[in-house]
Amino acid sequence: MLFGLPDFAVYMAVIPVGLYLPFVYAKDLGLDLADVGLLLMLARVSDVVTDPLIGWLSDRTSTRIGRRKPWMAAGALVMMIAAFRLFSPQGPVDNTYLLVWAVLLWLGWTMINIPYYAWGAELSDDYNERTRITGWRQAFGFLGNLTVLSVPVIAGELIGYGSIPHEGMTIIGGMALVALPLMIGVTLWTVPERNDTVPSRAPMLTNARQIWANGSFKRLFFGFMLMSAGTAWGSATFLLFATFVVEAEAQTQAILLGYFGANILALPVWVLIAQRVGKKETWIAGAVMFVIVTPMFLLLDGGDLWPFFLVLALYGIAGGNFGALSMSMKADVIEIATRRTGENIAGSYVAVWSFGQKMVAAVAVGLALPMLQWLGFDPNGTNGPAELRALALVYVLPPWLMYAASIFVIWRYPISAFRLRRIRAAFDRRDARRPDTDNRCATMRR
Repeated sequence: MLFGLPDFAVYMAVIPVGLYLPFVYAKDLGLDLADVGLLLMLARVSDVVTDPLIGWLSDRTSTRIGRRKPWMAAGALVMMIAAFRLFSPQGPVDNTYLLVWAVLLWLGWTMINIPYYAWGAELSDDYNERTRITGWRQAFGFLGNLTVLSVPVIAGELIGYGSIPHEGMTIIGGMALVALPLMIGVTLWTVPERNDTVPSRAPMLTNARQIWANGSFKRLFFGFMLMSAGTAWGSATFLLFATFVVEAEAQTQAILLGYFGANILALPVWVLIAQRVGKKETWIAGAVMFVIVTPMFLLLDGGDLWPFFLVLALYGIAGGNFGALSMSMKADVIEIATRRTGENIAGSYVAVWSFGQKMVAAVAVGLALPMLQWLGFDPNGTNGPAELRALALVYVLPPWLMYAASIFVIWRYPISAFRLRRIRAAFDRRDARRPDTDNRCATMRR
């Protein structure tokens, strides 16, 4: 359970980037809406270099405390400083300010998450226990989301500061200074790394070719990226939709508690379902629910606070399984790849996964906000019915198409519990034959 603590802090520091930053930096701090979208996209593009490099290095790091832990400790320091500067802007705030601190935030995220998720993939060899591990990690992430929303709401009620997005974002910046070193430090101190994994010695390009040749990973990867693109697009435009279409700016944080509360309540149910019917089938069920629920947002109008709360709660139920199951399935794929090659390159696999996730999120922000501006929507001006309808359609239609496409991609994902057992048995038989083969080769050389 303690292994999941870092996700609490990381989610708390990352969720505001998609949820608050585009809205606050454009509406309250005066930056151009299209510029904000493009700058946040450029910040993610920096990971073209950092993601594969840190994944490759963490696979080869060897210290007294482990391969993954030193990277996480350093990343926590970088991320806490960047989160505070982004969420509590100091001095003149311009495009350069936003770009520099966003780049550093994602650098810290990379230094934490790539080694952390690679470590998680190595913790257990049990098919269902992997889902429990990722389930706990996802649960702490959801709790981080709840904290992002509930603390500003409570502060607003108690001291009159925190209810609106700009104030809530400032509170979260201060909390990140405490949560990141505390939560990550507890995990680093209490959870041991496995010492029976074989570090990789292959060059980076060799690792890349192995990953690209892994058909199961590619199918899982593209299915996950489509789902991630849909959620990232929705996050980038959510506050604009809530503020201008539903007219719920002051209530948005409280309403979102229904979404993240549903995430937490649904997660253990999804984990149990996955253990009974399979990970792929459970993930598809959640994606189908996304496809059904997402168009319901088009039915909302100004003042529809309770219907908004209900639709978000259904959305939260649908999304409760996505992170945990995809990470558990990724661990299965990484195990097969490790057994096949004899080298553990979990960090490189996670780096590719992380890079793809960041790129689709960057593209989502980089396209969604300029698209709104091109359609005539202005967060600082007057918007008529046509502009508000355009906002609603931009918020709903692209994610809906992405969720639907992900179902078709993941439908043919081949790894089940039964097939994983068969693959393991085949590798066990191969490994049992190897000593005899090695002895025969040694005899022939003599």
